[in-house]
Amino acid sequence: MTQAIAGTFDESLVRSLSSSLQEPEWLARARLDSLKEFAVLPPEKNPLYTKYARISDFELGQFSVQGTGSKLDFRAFFQGYLTGGERNIILQGNHTQVHAEVDKDLDSQGVKLLSLHEAMAENEPLVKKLFEGRLVRSADDRYAAFVNAFFNSGTVVYVPKGVTVERPLRRMVLLDSPTSAVVDQCFLVAEEGSRFVFLDELYSKSSSDPSFVASNVELLAGPGSHVDFSSVQLLDERAVHVSNRAIQTLNDSRASVSALALGASVSRSRMNFLLDGRGSQAEGFEIFFTDAKQRYDFESNLRHNSPDSTGSTQARGVLKGESQTIFKGMIKIVNAAKNSRSYLAHHAMILGRSARSDGIPGLEIDNNEVKATHSASVAQIDEEQLFYLEARGLPPDEARKMVVLGFFEPVLSRVPIESTREGARFMIEGKWLGEKRRMVDRETLLAKTGETSPEVRQSEDIFERHYKYRR
Repeated sequence: MTQAIAGTFDESLVRSLSSSLQEPEWLARARLDSLKEFAVLPPEKNPLYTKYARISDFELGQFSVQGTGSKLDFRAFFQGYLTGGERNIILQGNHTQVHAEVDKDLDSQGVKLLSLHEAMAENEPLVKKLFEGRLVRSADDRYAAFVNAFFNSGTVVYVPKGVTVERPLRRMVLLDSPTSAVVDQCFLVAEEGSRFVFLDELYSKSSSDPSFVASNVELLAGPGSHVDFSSVQLLDERAVHVSNRAIQTLNDSRASVSALALGASVSRSRMNFLLDGRGSQAEGFEIFFTDAKQRYDFESNLRHNSPDSTGSTQARGVLKGESQTIFKGMIKIVNAAKNSRSYLAHHAMILGRSARSDGIPGLEIDNNEVKATHSASVAQIDEEQLFYLEARGLPPDEARKMVVLGFFEPVLSRVPIESTREGARFMIEGKWLGEKRRMVDRETLLAKTGETSPEVRQSEDIFERHYKYRR
C-alpha cells in the first residue's frame, strides 16, 4: 500500500523506512549519518563545475520512497524471463523484487545473487562489512548521501574465491509508478581469483508524470579477480536518473564498466575508479545518445593509489535537438603510484545548432615516472565523410546514419562483452530511427554472436598508438 510522503526527507522518514524494512540499529544509524550529509551538501560540490550543474532544478519532495502505488502485474510482465529458461537473474518491479534465481551449481559454490535485505538476513556480517567500508561516501556527493540515507531496494552479488561464473549474472528493473522513487544500493563483490559478468538493465513505462531513480553501485575486485559490469538506462522521457558508481581494484585485478544512457529527461552519472592494488587495471565506457531537451551530466575519475596500475575512461556520444551534456573527469596519480598509466577522453558529435556539449578533463600527477594523457572534442558531423559516402551512391539519409552510428564504434569496439556490444548497437540504431527499443533477449544475442561464455576481449594498448608515447 502506498504511503504518500508530502513532507521533506527528514529523520522521521529515515526511521520509518528502516523500521518497515526491519533493519538492525547499526544500519539505521548509518542512514542517519548520511542524512546529515544530505542536508548540508549542494547539488554540485565542486565550485569549478557549479555553473555546469544540470539537474539542480528538480524537486525531490514530489517523490515517495515508501510504497509502489502500482497496479501492474510485474510477474506477468516478466513472464518470458520466468519461463524461458533464464537463470542467474533478478527481476525487480519498482523497488520490489519479483524473482531471483541462481543456477544450483553456482549456489553450491557459494555464489550469491540476492536482494540487499535477503543478504542481510542470510549473512549480516558481510553486509555490515560492506557498509562500513563504503566506497560511495556520503560526504562526497549530495545524491550519494541521499541514496545512503533513503535506499529502499538493493542487490548483493557475491562470488567466492576462485569461482568463475561462465554466464552473465543479470538484473532487470522496471519502474511504472511516477510518484514512487526507486532508491537503490548495489554491491558487487569478487573475491580473490574469481570472475563474473553482471548486466544491469533499467526501464520504465511511459508516463505524463516524472519519476525518479537514484542508485549507488560499489564494485570490489579482489586480488587477481576479473569483473565486467554493464548497465543500460532506458527510462522514459519524463524520468530523472542519478547514479554514483565506485570501483575498487586490488592487486592484479581487472574491472571494466560499460554504461549506455539513452533515456530520462535528466541523467547525472558519477564514476570513480580507485586503483588501490599493484598491477590492477580498470576501464570505463560512457556511451550516450540524447535528443529533444535531454540533459546529461557525466563525471569519471581515475585515482591511481598503487604502482604499475593502468586505467582508462572514455565517454562518447551524439546529441540532437536541444539536448545538453557535460563531461567532467580527473586523473589523479599519487606519488607512490610509480609506472602507472592513465587515459581520459570525451568525444561528442553535435547534430544541429541547438545542442551543446562541454568537456572538462584534467590531470593531477605527483610522480614523473608515469604515462598519463587526456583528450576532448566536440564537433558537428563531418561533411566530407557525408560527401564521400554520397559520392559512392548512398542516399543522404543513409550516409548520415552510417556516419553517426560509426562515431560510436571506437568505444563500442572496446566494450569487452560481445552481447553487450550488439545490444548497444541495436538500441542506438533504434534511437536514431525514433524507435523505443529494449535490450534484445540475451539468448538471442548470444545465438547471433556465437558467444557461449563471457570471454573478455583484450583491449589494445592505448598508449602504444598515442602520439605522445609512440617510438
